[in-house]
Amino acid sequence: MTDAQRSPIPPPPDALPGLWQRVLDLLAAAYACVLVYATHHPKPAELVGPDAPGDKTLHLIAYTLLGGAVAAAVASRGGWNWRSAATVFVALALFAAADEITQPLFGRFADILDWAYDELGLVAGIGAVTVAVLLLRPFITPRVARRGESTAQ
Repeated sequence: MTDAQRSPIPPPPDALPGLWQRVLDLLAAAYACVLVYATHHPKPAELVGPDAPGDKTLHLIAYTLLGGAVAAAVASRGGWNWRSAATVFVALALFAAADEITQPLFGRFADILDWAYDELGLVAGIGAVTVAVLLLRPFITPRVARRGESTAQ
């Protein structure tokens, strides 16, 4: 990459290398697509099998994973803070609401409790990433600084 192609604004000192950012973006986008397919499939029992946990547990797990994947993708760019977490939560809460509202179009039943469990899952996933960032930031920031990138003061 030439200097002309680089952004004039250096990445935050806690940003991961670009490859990891792209991998996390792809993972979050792919999981969101799989989740939309699974939540709109007319016969969900075909997807999860007869021994699957209850519906609310599935919602909690699914949205914990989504919240974690999207939060990790956003956090990989550095500068993760409470505003970043709140923005991700609001965006995904709206996504979850749209996901729930559109289910009747595919022969499914929309349930406000499903959406509530989606929100609990988002809090768990985003919270897990927030804890991970707080624990890992001291190790990531010095490594980036050693690579020769500027650590903005």
